Amino acid sequence: MTIRVGVLGLTHDHIWGNLENLAKVEGAEIVAAAEPHAPLRERFAQRYGRPTYDRYDALLEMERDLQALFVFSDNRSSAHWGAIAAARGLHVMLEKPMAADLAGADELFRAAARARTHLMVNWPHNWNLKLRHAHALARNGAVGDVFKLRYSGGHAGPREIGCSPIFCDWLYDAHLNGAGALVDQGGYGATVCRWFLGRPTRVMAMGGRLTKDADSDVDNVVMLLRYDRAIAVSETSWSWVGGQPSAGPVVYGTEGTLYALGARDSAGVGIVRKGDRELAMLDAPAIPEGDRNAPEYFISRIRADRPIEGMVSGRVSRDAQEILECARVSIATGREVAFPYDAALPGIGA
Repeated sequence: MTIRVGVLGLTHDHIWGNLENLAKVEGAEIVAAAEPHAPLRERFAQRYGRPTYDRYDALLEMERDLQALFVFSDNRSSAHWGAIAAARGLHVMLEKPMAADLAGADELFRAAARARTHLMVNWPHNWNLKLRHAHALARNGAVGDVFKLRYSGGHAGPREIGCSPIFCDWLYDAHLNGAGALVDQGGYGATVCRWFLGRPTRVMAMGGRLTKDADSDVDNVVMLLRYDRAIAVSETSWSWVGGQPSAGPVVYGTEGTLYALGARDSAGVGIVRKGDRELAMLDAPAIPEGDRNAPEYFISRIRADRPIEGMVSGRVSRDAQEILECARVSIATGREVAFPYDAALPGIGA
Protein backbone atom coordinates (compact mmCIF):
# COMPACT_ATOMS: atom_id res chain seq x y z
CA MET A 1 0.00 0.00 0.00
CA THR A 2 1.28 3.45 -0.92
CA ILE A 3 1.14 6.00 1.92
CA ARG A 4 -0.16 9.25 0.46
CA VAL A 5 1.25 12.26 2.31
CA GLY A 6 0.01 15.84 2.26
CA VAL A 7 1.87 18.87 3.61
CA LEU A 8 0.43 21.63 5.78
CA GLY A 9 2.81 24.56 6.02
CA LEU A 10 6.14 25.32 4.37
CA THR A 11 7.46 28.10 6.62
CA HIS A 12 9.62 25.85 8.78
CA ASP A 13 12.96 25.66 6.97
CA HIS A 14 13.38 21.99 7.94
CA ILE A 15 10.56 21.03 5.56
CA TRP A 16 12.72 20.93 2.44
CA GLY A 17 15.22 18.35 3.67
CA ASN A 18 12.40 16.21 5.00
CA LEU A 19 10.56 16.34 1.68
CA GLU A 20 13.72 15.27 -0.12
CA ASN A 21 14.02 12.28 2.21
CA LEU A 22 10.31 11.48 1.85
CA ALA A 23 10.64 11.45 -1.93
CA LYS A 24 13.21 8.65 -1.58
CA VAL A 25 11.02 6.42 0.60
CA GLU A 26 9.61 3.49 -1.33
CA GLY A 27 5.87 3.21 -0.88
CA ALA A 28 5.33 6.90 -0.03
CA GLU A 29 3.85 9.57 -2.29
CA ILE A 30 3.93 13.36 -1.88
CA VAL A 31 0.40 14.41 -2.86
CA ALA A 32 -0.08 18.15 -2.29
CA ALA A 33 0.84 21.09 -0.06
CA ALA A 34 -1.04 23.96 1.55
CA GLU A 35 0.70 27.23 2.37
CA PRO A 36 -0.61 30.83 2.47
CA HIS A 37 2.67 32.31 1.15
CA ALA A 38 2.72 32.15 -2.65
CA PRO A 39 6.54 32.00 -3.15
CA LEU A 40 6.71 28.87 -1.01
CA ARG A 41 3.83 27.27 -2.91
CA GLU A 42 5.65 28.02 -6.16
CA ARG A 43 8.86 26.49 -4.84
CA PHE A 44 7.02 23.30 -3.84
CA ALA A 45 5.15 23.07 -7.17
CA GLN A 46 8.31 23.57 -9.21
CA ARG A 47 10.19 20.93 -7.27
CA TYR A 48 7.49 18.26 -6.95
CA GLY A 49 4.90 19.07 -9.62
CA ARG A 50 2.03 18.51 -7.24
CA PRO A 51 -1.08 20.64 -6.47
CA THR A 52 -0.92 23.45 -3.91
CA TYR A 53 -3.56 25.26 -1.88
CA ASP A 54 -3.44 28.63 -0.16
CA ARG A 55 -5.44 27.40 2.87
CA TYR A 56 -4.84 24.43 5.12
CA ASP A 57 -8.54 23.56 5.33
CA ALA A 58 -8.75 23.52 1.51
CA LEU A 59 -6.17 20.74 1.31
CA LEU A 60 -7.97 18.70 3.97
CA GLU A 61 -11.27 19.10 2.15
CA MET A 62 -10.02 18.47 -1.38
CA GLU A 63 -7.48 15.68 -0.79
CA ARG A 64 -9.73 13.03 0.75
CA ASP A 65 -7.51 10.02 0.09
CA LEU A 66 -4.54 11.00 2.25
CA GLN A 67 -3.20 8.68 4.92
CA ALA A 68 -0.68 11.05 6.52
CA LEU A 69 0.38 14.66 6.86
CA PHE A 70 3.61 16.56 7.36
CA VAL A 71 2.88 19.73 9.36
CA PHE A 72 5.64 22.36 9.10
CA SER A 73 4.08 25.69 10.04
CA ASP A 74 4.81 27.86 13.09
CA ASN A 75 4.73 26.06 16.43
CA ARG A 76 1.27 27.24 17.43
CA SER A 77 -0.40 26.55 14.09
CA SER A 78 1.33 23.18 13.66
CA ALA A 79 -0.03 21.83 16.93
CA HIS A 80 -3.54 23.13 16.19
CA TRP A 81 -3.73 21.78 12.64
CA GLY A 82 -1.97 18.59 13.63
CA ALA A 83 -4.77 17.98 16.14
CA ILE A 84 -7.42 18.64 13.48
CA ALA A 85 -5.71 16.22 11.08
CA ALA A 86 -5.29 13.53 13.73
CA ALA A 87 -8.95 13.81 14.68
CA ARG A 88 -9.78 13.06 11.03
CA GLY A 89 -7.80 9.84 11.25
CA LEU A 90 -4.60 11.03 9.57
CA HIS A 91 -1.15 10.07 10.80
CA VAL A 92 0.80 13.22 11.67
CA MET A 93 4.48 14.13 11.63
CA LEU A 94 5.36 17.65 12.63
CA GLU A 95 8.70 19.31 13.06
CA LYS A 96 9.99 20.05 16.51
CA PRO A 97 8.93 21.33 18.96
CA MET A 98 5.53 19.80 19.59
CA ALA A 99 3.79 23.13 20.18
CA ALA A 100 4.21 26.71 21.31
CA ASP A 101 2.93 25.81 24.78
CA LEU A 102 1.67 22.94 26.91
CA ALA A 103 -1.99 23.55 26.03
CA GLY A 104 -1.23 23.09 22.34
CA ALA A 105 0.82 19.96 22.99
CA ASP A 106 -1.98 18.46 25.06
CA GLU A 107 -4.56 19.26 22.37
CA LEU A 108 -2.46 17.43 19.79
CA PHE A 109 -1.53 14.50 22.01
CA ARG A 110 -5.14 13.85 23.05
CA ALA A 111 -6.46 14.13 19.50
CA ALA A 112 -4.02 11.51 18.24
CA ALA A 113 -4.68 9.24 21.23
CA ARG A 114 -8.45 9.41 20.73
CA ALA A 115 -8.15 8.68 17.01
CA ARG A 116 -5.43 6.05 17.55
CA THR A 117 -3.31 7.60 14.83
CA HIS A 118 0.47 7.77 14.68
CA LEU A 119 1.91 11.01 16.03
CA MET A 120 5.57 11.86 15.53
CA VAL A 121 7.47 15.02 16.53
CA ASN A 122 10.71 15.16 14.57
CA TRP A 123 13.61 16.16 16.80
CA PRO A 124 16.58 16.10 14.39
CA HIS A 125 18.96 14.96 17.15
CA ASN A 126 17.07 11.66 17.21
CA TRP A 127 19.14 10.70 14.13
CA ASN A 128 22.48 11.45 15.83
CA LEU A 129 24.26 8.08 16.04
CA LYS A 130 26.32 9.09 19.06
CA LEU A 131 23.37 10.31 21.08
CA ARG A 132 21.46 7.09 20.45
CA HIS A 133 24.47 4.97 21.37
CA ALA A 134 25.06 6.98 24.56
CA HIS A 135 21.43 6.39 25.52
CA ALA A 136 21.73 2.65 24.90
CA LEU A 137 24.92 2.47 26.97
CA ALA A 138 23.39 4.42 29.86
CA ARG A 139 20.20 2.36 29.75
CA ASN A 140 22.22 -0.86 29.89
CA GLY A 141 24.17 0.27 32.94
CA ALA A 142 27.52 1.04 31.30
CA VAL A 143 28.24 3.77 33.87
CA GLY A 144 26.10 2.47 36.74
CA ASP A 145 23.20 4.43 38.15
CA VAL A 146 22.93 7.81 36.41
CA PHE A 147 22.78 10.64 38.93
CA LYS A 148 23.47 13.64 36.70
CA LEU A 149 23.02 14.64 33.05
CA ARG A 150 24.28 17.79 31.42
CA TYR A 151 23.18 18.96 27.98
CA SER A 152 24.36 22.04 26.08
CA GLY A 153 23.00 23.05 22.70
CA GLY A 154 22.47 26.27 20.83
CA HIS A 155 23.72 28.58 18.11
CA ALA A 156 24.30 32.26 17.38
CA GLY A 157 20.65 32.94 16.56
CA PRO A 158 18.24 32.17 13.70
CA ARG A 159 19.16 35.24 11.65
CA GLU A 160 22.86 34.77 12.31
CA ILE A 161 22.94 31.15 11.10
CA GLY A 162 21.01 31.94 7.93
CA CYS A 163 17.42 30.87 8.59
CA SER A 164 15.05 32.19 5.93
CA PRO A 165 13.27 35.50 6.60
CA ILE A 166 9.85 33.84 6.71
CA PHE A 167 11.11 31.27 9.22
CA CYS A 168 12.63 34.04 11.35
CA ASP A 169 9.37 35.99 11.24
CA TRP A 170 7.67 33.46 13.49
CA LEU A 171 10.73 32.23 15.41
CA TYR A 172 11.09 35.75 16.83
CA ASP A 173 7.35 35.99 17.56
CA ALA A 174 6.74 34.87 21.16
CA HIS A 175 3.13 33.91 20.42
CA LEU A 176 3.85 31.79 17.37
CA ASN A 177 7.10 30.25 18.61
CA GLY A 178 6.48 30.02 22.34
CA ALA A 179 9.41 31.69 24.08
CA GLY A 180 12.46 32.41 21.96
CA ALA A 181 15.47 30.17 22.53
CA LEU A 182 13.74 28.35 25.39
CA VAL A 183 11.26 26.63 23.07
CA ASP A 184 13.32 26.60 19.88
CA GLN A 185 16.61 25.22 21.21
CA GLY A 186 15.70 24.41 24.81
CA GLY A 187 13.31 21.76 23.56
CA TYR A 188 16.28 19.65 22.48
CA GLY A 189 17.61 19.62 26.02
CA ALA A 190 14.17 18.92 27.47
CA THR A 191 13.70 15.87 25.24
CA VAL A 192 17.17 14.52 26.02
CA CYS A 193 16.57 14.89 29.77
CA ARG A 194 13.16 13.25 29.49
CA TRP A 195 14.48 10.41 27.31
CA PHE A 196 17.47 9.61 29.52
CA LEU A 197 15.98 10.23 32.97
CA GLY A 198 12.19 10.22 32.63
CA ARG A 199 9.81 12.77 34.13
CA PRO A 200 11.34 15.15 36.71
CA THR A 201 9.78 16.22 39.99
CA ARG A 202 10.81 19.89 39.91
CA VAL A 203 12.09 22.40 37.38
CA MET A 204 13.93 25.64 37.88
CA ALA A 205 15.19 27.96 35.17
CA MET A 206 16.96 31.25 34.65
CA GLY A 207 16.89 33.10 31.37
CA GLY A 208 16.25 36.29 29.51
CA ARG A 209 17.44 38.62 26.78
CA LEU A 210 21.20 38.89 27.16
CA THR A 211 22.44 39.76 23.65
CA LYS A 212 19.50 40.46 21.31
CA ASP A 213 18.41 44.07 21.64
CA ALA A 214 14.94 43.66 20.19
CA ASP A 215 14.51 40.40 18.33
CA SER A 216 13.83 37.95 21.13
CA ASP A 217 12.13 37.75 24.51
CA VAL A 218 14.49 34.95 25.64
CA ASP A 219 17.88 34.33 24.02
CA ASN A 220 19.69 32.39 26.76
CA VAL A 221 18.34 29.84 29.26
CA VAL A 222 19.66 27.42 31.85
CA MET A 223 17.26 24.77 33.19
CA LEU A 224 17.79 22.64 36.29
CA LEU A 225 15.67 19.49 36.57
CA ARG A 226 15.32 17.54 39.81
CA TYR A 227 14.55 13.82 39.86
CA ASP A 228 14.16 11.51 42.84
CA ARG A 229 17.78 10.39 42.60
CA ALA A 230 19.24 12.55 39.84
CA ILE A 231 19.60 16.07 38.52
CA ALA A 232 19.88 17.41 34.99
CA VAL A 233 21.27 20.68 33.69
CA SER A 234 20.25 21.95 30.26
CA GLU A 235 21.84 25.04 28.70
CA THR A 236 20.65 26.68 25.52
CA SER A 237 21.38 29.86 23.60
CA TRP A 238 20.72 32.01 20.58
CA SER A 239 24.05 33.77 21.21
CA TRP A 240 26.80 31.13 20.91
CA VAL A 241 29.26 32.23 18.23
CA GLY A 242 30.22 29.20 16.18
CA GLY A 243 27.59 27.03 17.85
CA GLN A 244 30.04 25.98 20.57
CA PRO A 245 30.04 23.82 22.55
CA SER A 246 28.81 21.11 20.22
CA ALA A 247 25.39 19.85 21.31
CA GLY A 248 25.54 16.61 23.23
CA PRO A 249 24.93 15.22 26.71
CA VAL A 250 27.41 14.28 29.42
CA VAL A 251 26.10 11.41 31.54
CA TYR A 252 27.48 10.94 35.06
CA GLY A 253 26.96 7.53 36.68
CA THR A 254 28.07 5.87 39.88
CA GLU A 255 30.52 3.69 37.93
CA GLY A 256 31.72 6.09 35.25
CA THR A 257 31.04 8.98 32.88
CA LEU A 258 30.15 9.08 29.20
CA TYR A 259 29.47 11.76 26.68
CA ALA A 260 28.16 11.96 23.14
CA LEU A 261 29.59 14.51 20.77
CA GLY A 262 27.42 16.45 18.37
CA ALA A 263 26.41 15.28 14.91
CA ARG A 264 29.06 17.48 13.26
CA ASP A 265 31.92 15.92 15.25
CA SER A 266 33.85 12.98 13.83
CA ALA A 267 34.45 11.14 17.09
CA GLY A 268 31.88 8.89 18.73
CA VAL A 269 30.99 8.28 22.38
CA GLY A 270 33.59 8.88 25.08
CA ILE A 271 33.48 6.73 28.20
CA VAL A 272 35.62 6.33 31.30
CA ARG A 273 34.89 3.88 34.12
CA LYS A 274 36.26 3.45 37.61
CA GLY A 275 39.81 2.15 37.38
CA ASP A 276 40.35 3.29 33.77
CA ARG A 277 43.55 5.21 33.18
CA GLU A 278 42.22 7.12 30.18
CA LEU A 279 39.10 7.88 28.20
CA ALA A 280 37.96 5.33 25.62
CA MET A 281 36.22 6.35 22.40
CA LEU A 282 33.50 4.02 21.11
CA ASP A 283 32.18 4.01 17.54
CA ALA A 284 28.42 4.32 17.35
CA PRO A 285 26.68 1.65 15.25
CA ALA A 286 24.87 2.69 12.09
CA ILE A 287 21.13 3.28 12.24
CA PRO A 288 19.35 0.40 10.47
CA GLU A 289 17.37 0.82 7.26
CA GLY A 290 13.88 2.02 8.03
CA ASP A 291 15.08 4.26 10.87
CA ARG A 292 17.73 6.37 9.13
CA ASN A 293 15.81 9.66 8.95
CA ALA A 294 12.47 11.07 10.02
CA PRO A 295 10.33 10.39 6.90
CA GLU A 296 11.72 6.87 6.51
CA TYR A 297 10.99 6.06 10.14
CA PHE A 298 7.51 7.67 10.07
CA ILE A 299 6.41 5.77 6.96
CA SER A 300 7.89 2.47 8.14
CA ARG A 301 5.99 2.71 11.43
CA ILE A 302 2.71 3.44 9.66
CA ARG A 303 3.17 0.56 7.25
CA ALA A 304 4.08 -1.91 10.03
CA ASP A 305 1.46 -0.46 12.42
CA ARG A 306 4.16 -0.13 15.06
CA PRO A 307 4.23 2.69 17.64
CA ILE A 308 6.41 5.78 17.32
CA GLU A 309 9.04 5.41 20.04
CA GLY A 310 11.80 7.32 21.79
CA MET A 311 12.47 11.04 21.56
CA VAL A 312 10.14 11.53 18.60
CA SER A 313 7.13 9.92 20.28
CA GLY A 314 4.14 11.99 21.28
CA ARG A 315 4.55 10.94 24.91
CA VAL A 316 8.17 12.05 25.29
CA SER A 317 7.59 15.22 23.28
CA ARG A 318 4.52 16.12 25.30
CA ASP A 319 6.45 15.69 28.56
CA ALA A 320 9.30 17.78 27.16
CA GLN A 321 6.76 20.53 26.44
CA GLU A 322 5.66 20.36 30.08
CA ILE A 323 9.28 20.78 31.17
CA LEU A 324 9.49 23.89 28.98
CA GLU A 325 6.24 25.20 30.47
CA CYS A 326 7.64 24.79 33.97
CA ALA A 327 10.85 26.53 32.88
CA ARG A 328 8.91 29.45 31.43
CA VAL A 329 6.98 29.91 34.67
CA SER A 330 10.17 29.57 36.70
CA ILE A 331 11.86 32.32 34.68
CA ALA A 332 8.84 34.57 35.20
CA THR A 333 8.46 33.92 38.94
CA GLY A 334 12.05 33.25 40.00
CA ARG A 335 10.87 30.09 41.73
CA GLU A 336 11.12 26.36 41.44
CA VAL A 337 8.08 24.80 39.77
CA ALA A 338 6.57 21.43 40.63
CA PHE A 339 6.28 18.78 37.94
CA PRO A 340 3.63 17.81 36.80
CA TYR A 341 2.78 21.43 36.17
CA ASP A 342 -0.19 22.89 38.04
CA ALA A 343 -1.27 26.36 36.91
CA ALA A 344 -2.82 26.95 40.32
CA LEU A 345 0.63 26.55 41.90
CA PRO A 346 2.88 28.59 39.63
CA GLY A 347 5.89 28.41 41.95
CA ILE A 348 6.71 26.43 45.05
CA GLY A 349 9.60 28.44 46.37
CA ALA A 350 13.13 27.32 47.03
